[in-house]
Amino acid sequence: MEQDTQAEIWIIDDEKELADAMARYFGMFGLRAHAEYRADAVDRIPCGVKVVLLDINLGMRSGYDCIAAIRAVCPHAKIVLISARSEERDQLRGYHLGADDYVIKPFSLQVLLCKVRNLLGQGATTRETYRDLTVDRDAMTVLRDGETIRLKNMEFRLFCYLFANRGKVLDKDDIIRNVWGDGYYTDNTLNVHIRRVREKIERYPGEYISTVWGVGYRLE
Repeated sequence: MEQDTQAEIWIIDDEKELADAMARYFGMFGLRAHAEYRADAVDRIPCGVKVVLLDINLGMRSGYDCIAAIRAVCPHAKIVLISARSEERDQLRGYHLGADDYVIKPFSLQVLLCKVRNLLGQGATTRETYRDLTVDRDAMTVLRDGETIRLKNMEFRLFCYLFANRGKVLDKDDIIRNVWGDGYYTDNTLNVHIRRVREKIERYPGEYISTVWGVGYRLE
């Protein structure tokens, strides 16, 4: 996997689908996350990483054993252990080795997001305003001049991704990958959802979302 040197969050978990889902979810809320699937990722971790989400069961190497290696490179990074092990002794071992938190699988991505934001010092706020739009990610609503605009689940996920990356030109493949995942989705799926979002959000064509022909879309 190509390393995202700007990512403030590293996810190291051998469950690829879960790791990718976490990275996509964080990206929807404006957090740069990079997913890795093997324990040797700790040997490549950049010193600027702020939060590491670390699975305990990583094949031949335990996540417990990776804590010291991460600390050697990123002494100020917050380390969150992720595991299906729920016994107290497993959690205590993690804390004694220097982990900052311990999350038991299965877990809520929304709760994990709150934990990560707290570790990043961002607090728990989920409301953000830009121009005359306010996005409330907890309530899954968008307000325009105080009026609630109701979006369906995938419409809201799509809008949040555009909103979190406002001002940037996002190509279609990038949007599909980060909003829908790696399943079989086409440009038509994206185009239909963009049209629906525009119909609900915009008072006139191109008010917020512009088409960059041959590339994708931009919210500005």
